[in-house]
Amino acid sequence: MNRINRYGWLGLLLGPLCGLLFFSMAQAAVYRWVDEQGRVQYGDRPPLDQQSEELKIKSSSRSEPAAGQPTQGQRQELRQKLLDSYQEERAEKREARKKREEQAEQNKMRCAKAKNRLRDYENSSALYELQPDGSRTYLSKAEFEATLKEAREAVKRLCPSN
Repeated sequence: MNRINRYGWLGLLLGPLCGLLFFSMAQAAVYRWVDEQGRVQYGDRPPLDQQSEELKIKSSSRSEPAAGQPTQGQRQELRQKLLDSYQEERAEKREARKKREEQAEQNKMRCAKAKNRLRDYENSSALYELQPDGSRTYLSKAEFEATLKEAREAVKRLCPSN
């Protein structure tokens, strides 16, 4: 018993110190950032190469919720709503990316078509319009130059890299 009394002060000092250490570990930070693909990421450490925001999360060690605090079932419901909203957001982003890719593919096809038409016009000595009866009406020199100019403008408009 003499030993307990002699080291009792150590327990009185270490007990609250350990509790404080445990409490500080339980209050670990959570960080939120957006990665290169546009996805929202969460982690306990901020990324080195990207800007992040520290989220304030309150933890409770009580088993009974205080007045105004959500119950376990309510927290699960809120968590599920949050997960559902993230899933919807990802689906919307996927759909938008798919539309952008389809639009880019259409633009690429229009550009290729305009370039082919211009190449054909530049390599031909004369252009004609096909008449309903199957006969051909050849364009005059001025009409040919105007059509060639329109084809060049179409390439400039549809092929921004040129």
